[in-house]
Amino acid sequence: MLLFIVLYLVIALVDQFLVTSTVDIRELPLGHYIPMGMVDPNVGVLVLLYRPIMAIPTIAVTIRRLHDVGKSGWWCFLWVLPLPIIGWPYLIPLLCRPSSD
Repeated sequence: MLLFIVLYLVIALVDQFLVTSTVDIRELPLGHYIPMGMVDPNVGVLVLLYRPIMAIPTIAVTIRRLHDVGKSGWWCFLWVLPLPIIGWPYLIPLLCRPSSD
């Protein structure tokens, strides 16, 4: 997670100062359903590319951690379904539990 955050900050800074074109996430197809679209709707092209690329390892690590605590990997859909605000308060404590044998 630390690597994800540090890389995101570096890419966001490069995007902010070196790349001038921005994209409004809300104008994309189904843009109103993208979780970070409500927090930061105007993003640069590099950040827009970084988010889906890093989603793949994030989902993989979440599924592995859910298996460690004895839950099905399908619980990782709580990151986005039904709404992130509803799923996160249940999923984050679940991921913080000690591993089962």
